[in-house]
Amino acid sequence: MIRFEKGVLGAVLALASTTAMAQERAVPPREPAEVAIGVLRHGANFHPLGSKLIFDLPELPAGQIYEGEEENGTVDVQLAYRTAPLRILLKPRLTVKAQVNTAGRTSFFSAGAEWRQHILRGRVYGQAGIGMTVIDGYRFTPDPFQPGISNDEAWRRYDIYRRRTSFGSKVLFNPNASVGVRLDRRWAVELAWEHFSHRQMFSDTNPGIDNVGIRIVRRLGR
Repeated sequence: MIRFEKGVLGAVLALASTTAMAQERAVPPREPAEVAIGVLRHGANFHPLGSKLIFDLPELPAGQIYEGEEENGTVDVQLAYRTAPLRILLKPRLTVKAQVNTAGRTSFFSAGAEWRQHILRGRVYGQAGIGMTVIDGYRFTPDPFQPGISNDEAWRRYDIYRRRTSFGSKVLFNPNASVGVRLDRRWAVELAWEHFSHRQMFSDTNPGIDNVGIRIVRRLGR
């Protein structure tokens, strides 16, 4: 009888252990928050949501520049913080980003949400997001050709006109996307795309800008 009871007890414990292991496999641990640092080309000629790309614009005469390309080719450094996935709306991560231009051009300060999908047993993921951005740049650059201004003021404005972009608004939308590859449990590297524009919601001037670069991501916690 004692042997029978021990056998039953052993079977129950084994069943409980197996059930617990199955539950652990069925409910993966929650992903932690993350921080990231990236380097992006400011004004890259890349826009996956656009209708066309132009790579061979004709060269303009000296002193002239295409509207919206005044800041192209400079470099941004981006710092980002992402929360752990929220258990709502397909588990978004809330994200805040500061993207600072190293050449003194427009910088971007954004907040939004990002959604992630893993493949290849979590080694690779795709991510898409949307946010709102405040810029420290120009809504409209000052007119260097305004009648009645001094020669010095005209040259000051012209320097701004050829180096800074008129975004048409201080508040922009920030659709973004990235592809990430996990290096290990804590570290990942991402190829990132960031777009900033307001779709002519706040003014008729809306050149927009696209930035492409690479980010290093680190999971927080243990």
